[in-house]
Amino acid sequence: MKPYLFLLFVLFFSKSFAQNITTAEEQEAIKQAINTEAKYFYARNLEKWTNCYRQTPQTYWALVEKDRVSQKDGWDNINTFVANYFKENSKAVKCTFKRDNYNFRKVNPTYIWLTFDQTKTTNGKKEASKETRILELIKGEWKIVNATGFVTSFDKTAKTEESTKEKSKKEEGVKDKKEETTKTKKEESGKDKKSKDTKKAS
Repeated sequence: MKPYLFLLFVLFFSKSFAQNITTAEEQEAIKQAINTEAKYFYARNLEKWTNCYRQTPQTYWALVEKDRVSQKDGWDNINTFVANYFKENSKAVKCTFKRDNYNFRKVNPTYIWLTFDQTKTTNGKKEASKETRILELIKGEWKIVNATGFVTSFDKTAKTEESTKEKSKKEEGVKDKKEETTKTKKEESGKDKKSKDTKKAS
């Protein structure tokens, strides 16, 4: 009897473990869903971007940056927030993404949780982040239910270049001011000398 119980246990454990493994096809489809969401977000295409999400009260979106935290609960709040953001920032932004260190976990046949590292490059400026996504399979398509990003580092080069330019401008301004002050002093000195010479002559 014991051998049969052991065999049943092994079969049950193997089946449970197998159910938690994502296939190469599932992983590729999910990566594509993530790429598509980012593509339409930075293209400022609200209609196509919203189609990437499971639009329910349970949908969640958050971005944790160095100096601020943006987070929205429920699809209505997320959609309103992003729609307003697109109105204020309507110009499309060209970005490239490098994503690696994917960790997939199948919660059940229609839910997959994953984490990955992301590096976004915009106009030569890099921003690294730790990303988490939860996706649900709806009618054969993976839809995002949870999207969370934690910015871990950013490229200071652009800011440094801007700071250097600003510093240069300030230094030039100070230099011009000094030259102007020196010129004014010389002119005043010349006037004083001329006035003294006039008095002596009289």
